[in-house]
Amino acid sequence: MEGSEMSGHRTHIYPHGNVLYRKLGHEFPLIVRGEGSYLIDQDGRRYLDGSGGALVVNAGHGNREIAAAIGAQAGALAYVSGMQFTHAPVEALAGELCGIAPAGLTKAFFLSSGAEVVDAAIKLARLYWIARGKPEKSLIISRVPSYHGNTLGAMGVSGRLSYRAMFDPLVVDHPKIPPPLCYRCPWGKTFPQCDYECAAELEIAVQKAGPGKVAAFLAEPILGTTGAAMVPPPDYYPRIRSTCRKYEVLFVADEILCGMGRTGEWWGIDGYGVAPDVLLAGKGMTSGYIPLSALLVGEEIINVLRDAGKEFPHAQTFAHHPVACAAGLATLRFIQKHDLVARCREMGLTLHHELERLREHPLVGDIRGKGLLAGIELVADRSLRQPFPREYKLAETIAAGALSRGLVVWPNVGHVDGLKGDAILLAPPFIIEREEIMRMVSILGEALEEAVATVDRRAEGVSAGERPDGGPVGR
Repeated sequence: MEGSEMSGHRTHIYPHGNVLYRKLGHEFPLIVRGEGSYLIDQDGRRYLDGSGGALVVNAGHGNREIAAAIGAQAGALAYVSGMQFTHAPVEALAGELCGIAPAGLTKAFFLSSGAEVVDAAIKLARLYWIARGKPEKSLIISRVPSYHGNTLGAMGVSGRLSYRAMFDPLVVDHPKIPPPLCYRCPWGKTFPQCDYECAAELEIAVQKAGPGKVAAFLAEPILGTTGAAMVPPPDYYPRIRSTCRKYEVLFVADEILCGMGRTGEWWGIDGYGVAPDVLLAGKGMTSGYIPLSALLVGEEIINVLRDAGKEFPHAQTFAHHPVACAAGLATLRFIQKHDLVARCREMGLTLHHELERLREHPLVGDIRGKGLLAGIELVADRSLRQPFPREYKLAETIAAGALSRGLVVWPNVGHVDGLKGDAILLAPPFIIEREEIMRMVSILGEALEEAVATVDRRAEGVSAGERPDGGPVGR
């Protein structure tokens, strides 16, 4: 049974049915299956998945090897508590995942979502410094804008203001510094005509907070949704690592989005010549087949806990879940067997080459990224790099236009100041073909053209074809 037979109705918008949809005014297509880089809905319409869902699907839809591993494990052992037992899938996955991790990361702890491992990393950093006899070290410095999840703990280290505005009274806030967004340098400089002021901000923040109070620095090595795929310049992380060592601050790399091969390397931090103290993985770990995330850490940190007579008290019912770990192991082995990280790198060159066709479009300010991760930043004025008014909902408009043409993309907002800023993110499966990349870029171009007219119509309501600041719209 599938499609409308399973749902009982064909209209999927609140208040129809019993599902509490995340968007209460949106009608959701009902997807019944996936094949490779495509999703198919109940009417047989095919959608090219240009964003891998929520930047998750790397091994493709309908992967029989991963599905078979999940079924076999569910039939053999579906669940045991990680507080009481271990099992073969978790032991094997930990060994193989640590085998591809940056140097020194030899222990793995598995949970279900990215936000969960962010919370776990915050707890681990706190516990580590308590065990070291420095309980005053409790602050986690991160960046704004940034995104590390939607639990209350993760919100406190995230710099996505629009997500946390309503919940600020519940959030424990932490210090923030500007990210390395070269397209929007806060110092008005152009790389390499700068002195890495963005990296120097970490030392300034540590000194301001008090060196004895900072436990960790948390950052996405390649900025994801809140940086629209911005790749930091080559000496950024070496300088960050140096500051962390100088002030005894743990460096936590959030690879939840950019890791697991997405950038054409196993990890976004690869190529910078440094390794973090803690690495967080998620999203692509199982290609979306089952929720799974991981915290990777070295024995040097864990031995401090052990020698102080402490455990790692992050109790979660589904930690080290056997079926999820089996899915993760099957996904990792599939990627390795088919050399998909190298293929991601190769297809990434094709993707970025094709996207250059859109660079001179009047709505496009910048195109950036690495591997099969690309961001297209949208601006109202290309010379001033001015964002559109948020009420235009430009990213959402373009995403809707692409979807109507059979392409799924990821609309992103808020990367300019936490509220303003429109971008489109692309992150297709690693198995995507060249012809599919070309089709994806062509459809996106059509959606951009359609959006020009939409922007002009909305602007007319302000002042006869002018932006609120008086300049021409999107030209």
